[in-house]
Amino acid sequence: MEKTVRILNQSGLMTRQYPDKKTGEQKVMNSVTLKLTDGIDTFLGEITGERAVNCPKFDPTHQYRVLCSMVVREWDSQQTGEHMQATTIYVDKINMT
Repeated sequence: MEKTVRILNQSGLMTRQYPDKKTGEQKVMNSVTLKLTDGIDTFLGEITGERAVNCPKFDPTHQYRVLCSMVVREWDSQQTGEHMQATTIYVDKINMT
């Protein structure tokens, strides 16, 4: 998905640990979350990895062109047993227009 957006809000750098699925070893994920709007829709986009560590503070008065990818994750809730789904939007590229 490619859109022209304004950034409404930007989180600071967040880090969280997770177990590697193959090795079980603890790893760290870095991310920055952006609240974006194209004037009609408002959505959250996440910048991850080394790009998050080096992420500049974006100017909310400017428009940006973003290239995003979406990933759907599925799991069964441990609390209710219900099948759950969540869509995460990853910001792959961001440039000022």
